[in-house]
Order: sequence, then structure tokens, then C-alpha cells
Amino acid sequence: MANAKLKYWKLNMKANKIVIFIILLILSSTAFAQIKAVWLPVWDFSSAEKIDHAIANCKKYGITHIIAQTRYRGDTMYVSNRRNKAYPNAEKPSYLLTNNFDPLQYLIDNAGEIKIFAWVTTFVITPHKLNNLDPEHIYFNQPEWITADFTNTKMNHETYEGAFLDPGLPEVQTYTKNVILDIAANYKIDGIQLDYIRYPDRYFGLNKAARKNYKEAVQFEDADSWLKWKEEQINKFVKSIYEEIKKISPELTLSAAVIANPDNAIERFSQNWFTWLENEYIDLVFPMAYTTSNAGLNGMYQVYPKNFQSKIVPGLRAWSPNNSYPVAHINDKIDITLKYDFAGIAFFSYSGMVKNNYFDKLKIKD
Repeated sequence: MANAKLKYWKLNMKANKIVIFIILLILSSTAFAQIKAVWLPVWDFSSAEKIDHAIANCKKYGITHIIAQTRYRGDTMYVSNRRNKAYPNAEKPSYLLTNNFDPLQYLIDNAGEIKIFAWVTTFVITPHKLNNLDPEHIYFNQPEWITADFTNTKMNHETYEGAFLDPGLPEVQTYTKNVILDIAANYKIDGIQLDYIRYPDRYFGLNKAARKNYKEAVQFEDADSWLKWKEEQINKFVKSIYEEIKKISPELTLSAAVIANPDNAIERFSQNWFTWLENEYIDLVFPMAYTTSNAGLNGMYQVYPKNFQSKIVPGLRAWSPNNSYPVAHINDKIDITLKYDFAGIAFFSYSGMVKNNYFDKLKIKD
């Protein structure tokens, strides 16, 4: 009898181990099945034909989320205030669009099971060339809203990623918030992604009116209080967007593309995305982990707190000037990323993946 019980116990233990092994196998094989995202720039989002092509590729290769560039530089790839006009938004269609085409709605209508995030460039509002901007563009209508550097010089639109509005102005925050909430209120999207949700560099934020706001807000003016105040402007904006978006739709996901190195994000760009996660101002962050170094990527990941990993979707480099970045290097970084408990993985960008024929050889399909 004792031998029978022992035999039964050993068999039961063996069965349990098999079950555990199968569960672990399933988990490892489906870890990548959570979020597999790709950023879709305006250039690949401007016509029905281009969108059809992108959707077909994304379905073929198991992409679960398309992050579509819905606002490029203070212009629209959608129809502003089309039905719900609760959030004033006078931004004009991009010069890329013709015949009143609404690329965002077309994408939503044809994406099937793929989730759609509206990718919104937040505080940068010009390209390097201004000739394609509408005469009523915010850059021309509100030049006093542009941020300035330590010499009190307005930011040059030909530098960095373009001219930025100054986050330290309440008027800028209200204007930008209305643009974002207008999209959320008028389109059945799955999420919003904030991009350039930061200052252009540590030297900016010295718009005359913003500087006045800072002086009125702090007791002692010094470098630390200045940097902290700028960080608070960004934090306040993200928190406000989160609260208002959830009122429109509690199921809507708020995400942000962020500087991958958290220290650099804070010290140079006033972007403290750890605080956003810690205080639940945001649902997901997409660190732009575009390094070509495997060691650098792994070291970066080790800095991210484990309790945040389920809300982090690393964005990997997926472009290659002159075919200098082979797909094998991207696959190495996919392998590194999958060793962590992140919410998924993203690729920047769709254009690069198509141009370099990455889709066929990337380790992304289940």
C-alpha cells in the first residue's frame, strides 16, 4: 500500500512538472503576443492605397498595434471637430492630404483586429521648412507661444526637430490638450500616444511669459527650482490629459513615446516618465530604445524598475541608412527584450521595415 502511494505521489509530481513546463512554454511563446506595435509615419498614412498596404503587412506579420501619426507638426491627418465640438480645434489638414480624405477614419474602418493608437506630436509644431504650413497655422498665429533659450531668443524652427511651443504657458497646455481630446472624442481609437511630450533641451523654456510664471510659482530661484518647475509643467500636462481622456472613454489607453534613458530624459528634457508610471498618470510608455548596441540595450533595461515592466513597451530601431543595420542585429535585440517582462515590443518605423525588407526576417510572427 505504501509503495502504491509513493508511486502515485511520484507520478503526480511528474505530471505537475509537465503541467508547469507546458505553462511556462505557453507563456514564453505568447509573451510576444501581447503588444507587437509599429509606428506608421505620415508618409505611409496619407492615402487609402498606402494604408491598405500597411494593414496587409501588419496582419501578415502579426502586428497587434499600429501607432499612426495623426498629428505631425500642428496639422491634421484627421478631421478636426468633425462631430463633437466640445474641444476647440482649428488645426488644418496636412498638405499631404487631398480630396478631403480622412486617413485616421479609413485606418480605423479597415484595420480589423489591429488596435489603433493616434500618434500625436505634442509640443513640437513645425518641420524645418515652413512652406507647407497653412497660413493660419499656430506658429504664425501665436508666435509668442514659441519657447526661447537662455539668451531669450525664440527657438529657431530649423534646429532640433522644429520649433516647440513652451509647455510653461497655460495657454499652450490648454490649446494642445484640446487638440488631443478632440481626437479622442471624435474617433473610435484604442489609444493616444504622446510624442515630444517634453522640452526640446535643457536650455529652453525661457519664453518671457513662461519665465514670469516660474518666478511667481517658486520661492527661491535657482537651477534646481528651475529644472523642477519645468518638470512639473510636463507632469501636470500628462496628468491632465490622462484624467480627461478617461472621462471620454475609460477604456482608451494613454501612452507616450519617451527618451529611453530615464536620467537623460529628466535632466535634459524635463521628462520624468518614472513619475508618470508611479503616480498612474499614464497606461503605457514606449522608450525609444534605438541603440545599435546589444550591451547598451541590456544595460538600459536593467535600470527600469521591475514593477513598471508590465507598462513598458520598448521601441527598437528598425531603419537602416544605406542598409548598414542588418536584420540580424534587430533580432538580437528582440531576444534581449523578450528576457524581460515588458508589455510587448514596438518598431520604428514601418517605412524602415518596408524599405529594408525587415518584415520577412524579423522574429515577430507567432
